[in-house]
Amino acid sequence: MELQQTILLPFARDAVWRCFRDTEGVIACLPGASLSAPPRDGRLPLTMTVKLGPIVAVFAGDGEMRLDDADYRGAVTGTGADRKSGSRVKGEAAFSLHDVADATGGPATRVDIAVDYAIAGSLAQFSRGGIVRELAARLTEAFAANLRRKLEAEAGPAVTVAAAPTVAAFAAAEPPAFVDTAPAPSRQAPASAPASAPLDLNALFWPALWARLRQWLSFGRR
Repeated sequence: MELQQTILLPFARDAVWRCFRDTEGVIACLPGASLSAPPRDGRLPLTMTVKLGPIVAVFAGDGEMRLDDADYRGAVTGTGADRKSGSRVKGEAAFSLHDVADATGGPATRVDIAVDYAIAGSLAQFSRGGIVRELAARLTEAFAANLRRKLEAEAGPAVTVAAAPTVAAFAAAEPPAFVDTAPAPSRQAPASAPASAPLDLNALFWPALWARLRQWLSFGRR
């Protein structure tokens, strides 16, 4: 399945790129993801813990991150397997950074992400249907929020950020804009979610389902 996401961050592209070069820090921003050992020779020993209902799946495998400093783009590839369920996953997330401006004309960065993945085994049934796109959008929002906190922590207290990052779920969506949806998090907040915290799909499922239902209802009124 292929998914496209867009993240808007109210920071200059060079600052966001430096953050992406911190491989361990970026992976820690993804809920449920962690490194089981330090990166070595470009290889990433990845672990992804996912909670769905009573099921807790732990996908362990290897990944690789490739970065192109000249074009501000890169890709993460990986494979993993959960021994309990016998499920396997493989995928690639390609990303590119672009200079944009926020609503006030200040520096900002648009991160375009294209994900291509496949799941096999008993958990494959949960990867079908449009609702997966809603889950992916919310997962991207969580990643963007963690990444923003990391950037703010690195920038220091002198930097004030007014706009929260927004997510454009699909390439066909309207051009995204910065929206002040929440107050800026505290400077004392951790730079990322704890690596041991699993990705709780239960918490994401109901908002995603409600968003999908609202879409259907809106379409039915036309």
